[in-house]
Amino acid sequence: MQASRDKTDLEREESRIGLLTLLSVGIGFAAGFIAFALYHLIGLATNLFYYGRLSFSFASPQFNHLGALVIVIPVIGGLVAGVMIKYGSTKIIGHGIPETMESILLNRSKIEPKVGVLKAVSAAITIGSGQPFGAEGPIIQTGGAFGSFVGQRMSMTGAERKMLLASGAAAGMAATFGTPIAAILLAVELLLFEFRVKSLIPVAIAAAIGGWMHIYLISPQPLFQTAAYDFGGIALLPFYAGLGLTCGIVGSALSRGLYKTEDVFSKLKVGQPWLPAIGGLAVGIVGFAVPQILGVGYDVITGVLNGQFVLGVVIMILVAKAVAWLLAMGSQTSGGTLAPLFMIGGSLGYLFGSWLVAVVPGLGVGPGVFAVAGMAAVFGTASRAPFTSIVFALEVTRDYQGVLPIIVTVVIAELVGEALMKDSIMTERLARRGLRVRNIYDYNPLRQIRVKSVMSAPADVVDPGQPVVELYKQMTSGAQPFSARKRLIVASGGKAIGVIERSQVYAAADEVGSEITAGDACSKVFESVRQEEFAYDALRRMSLRDVSFLVVVGGEGEVVGYLSRGDLIRALKHKIEDETLVEKPGH
Repeated sequence: MQASRDKTDLEREESRIGLLTLLSVGIGFAAGFIAFALYHLIGLATNLFYYGRLSFSFASPQFNHLGALVIVIPVIGGLVAGVMIKYGSTKIIGHGIPETMESILLNRSKIEPKVGVLKAVSAAITIGSGQPFGAEGPIIQTGGAFGSFVGQRMSMTGAERKMLLASGAAAGMAATFGTPIAAILLAVELLLFEFRVKSLIPVAIAAAIGGWMHIYLISPQPLFQTAAYDFGGIALLPFYAGLGLTCGIVGSALSRGLYKTEDVFSKLKVGQPWLPAIGGLAVGIVGFAVPQILGVGYDVITGVLNGQFVLGVVIMILVAKAVAWLLAMGSQTSGGTLAPLFMIGGSLGYLFGSWLVAVVPGLGVGPGVFAVAGMAAVFGTASRAPFTSIVFALEVTRDYQGVLPIIVTVVIAELVGEALMKDSIMTERLARRGLRVRNIYDYNPLRQIRVKSVMSAPADVVDPGQPVVELYKQMTSGAQPFSARKRLIVASGGKAIGVIERSQVYAAADEVGSEITAGDACSKVFESVRQEEFAYDALRRMSLRDVSFLVVVGGEGEVVGYLSRGDLIRALKHKIEDETLVEKPGH
């Protein structure tokens, strides 16, 4: 019977690929139009805020003539976003990708439609008001929300809905930037958590359609048009490695700095909508001094890559963009991270290349080649998505001859990031909520859930001096809390000293005139696990030590619960439901 049921489930899974692919075609077109709308909504907001004109054309705020009034405009944008967060949805806080990941991991890939709409509008307003964000996070969350919406209107499993969510996110990213391959890789690295044909086919189709939509609706040209660079030969490998080391350090610092900044803002005795307004004020002050950091800055990034700024200006752009972005994003507003990281990384790479050319004459390459590689490396380190960053840099510049040095730079930077930080800019917020997202392509809930979330608590603890005869009476009376327990933890001063099984209680109580205590009868050999460890580590310990349960202890070694194999099996229920349960529309 079970074999027949498994075969039926397998046949159903295979038969659904066609349906999911067909749905992804429609999602791809829809996400393309959503990206088009967001792109021009940002243009409208920028023109209204900085030039007082009604136009949807994409404009750069750096050429405004408002003088000191520039300081006020990002405050207005932050305040509007704060109102939308307070009265609309707190889920639009942040740069979009962690929130999308959270919906996959905790909510079976369900995103409320209003979250997608609010995210797009709020991001357009903050970016249009000059806040130093990119559009990639918002379009990923909005496109993902549309894919999730389609999935929620049909009978399908959570895993299938995840594919549609990822399809919408990938299509939106491809339509915004003209980077279909990078969009597929981003879906794999940050959304799907797996690498299999069933998942890739609908995502790839949606991303391809999004890429075509970018060509027809936005521009057939690469996002960053650069000169035909010569990236040099293998002799330059050590220099690219040195750049990777530098970018790894900076990318890690940016990732940690963002959440440190969030911690500082969270301690302020003000909430929404005032926090984003405070962040906007900081942006306005920095932007008044260095207007190149205002808005998404695609034109500025292109200028840096092509060497259109003197070194002093590049230094100012690097420092000012980093400061403004950290303060703005840390103020719990809505925006994206990719464009700021590209500007910071490109500027860093250009400065590194300029220094290198001055120190080592005759290299045969210009600083621009290092700017392209640095742009990819900083983003790759901070996001912990190296494959995406490599291909993204190639697609947005079409400098495909730079693939080898870019790979070297990104990989070295990734290794540095792995050494310096456990989590990335995309996963730190999730880690703080008890979820650990690792760079693996097979989703295992036990790797992301902490023991304290799945353990049995409170623990059934007895004093070592308690007579086993009393325990026997409690276990057999049917009315005591120990009556259904297979084992009890013996603890003194809150700390475990042994474990006593039901069979041990019965055996000791059978002895005539028994005065044996729980401390005498218990087994002093047992395994424990800290409540902050991940469930997968507990499972591994059970397997290696061949035990069926673990005593769970807190930070001071006190007993807080116990963990059995049954608890771990129940923790896997979410994944099993995602793969098998079919939900009706609206549920």
